[in-house]
Amino acid sequence: MNINHHPDITTLMAFSAGTLEDPYATVVATHLAMSEGGRETLRHINTIGGALLNAEPEAELATGSLDRLMDALGDDDRIDVTPHDARGTVTGDVPLPLQRHLPNGLDGVRWKWTGPGVATADLAWGKDGRSRLMLLRVGAGRPVPEHGHGGQELTLILSGAYRDRFGIFAKGDIADHDQDVEHQPIAEPGDDCICLVAVDAKLTFRGRLMRALQPLFGI
Repeated sequence: MNINHHPDITTLMAFSAGTLEDPYATVVATHLAMSEGGRETLRHINTIGGALLNAEPEAELATGSLDRLMDALGDDDRIDVTPHDARGTVTGDVPLPLQRHLPNGLDGVRWKWTGPGVATADLAWGKDGRSRLMLLRVGAGRPVPEHGHGGQELTLILSGAYRDRFGIFAKGDIADHDQDVEHQPIAEPGDDCICLVAVDAKLTFRGRLMRALQPLFGI
């Protein structure tokens, strides 16, 4: 698989530190499961991070700190490291970090019409109540209306491809955009383009009609 687009280095550093909200961590982990080059970059970041931690002066822990930490871990059944599992494992059409959200694969997704040639499916929300993980399907050859982003958006291509002013994004590629980016993705001919997307704000459409209809579309 020839992957040409990767997350921004600051996004990978946040992933390594465990500070990304779950939707974003899931997109990054899914990309890394598809990209050996991405996993190698993450290994370098982890090595640098570990060296920096080792260089920090030691701090004395209060008596019983370790016991309290282990008790807290044992009592919390919500702890789930699956989104941060960046091993290169893909079963069928769903990489390992995404399988908990898509146990029946992409064929089992229940799509919601979102606009001409466009459908979405919600998968999860972050603990912050703003970040959202969803699937986006764009019909082959169809455009997504020109738009900007109210915050950070990570878009990973699971199948098909699209092109915009930044180039062609195909399977395994990830687009890492912030509020300064405006673009109009157009799905390549042939197959529908299916993407895994994490966002923390509504899109900002340029067209007046799309702005008026946005509450119906929910994106």
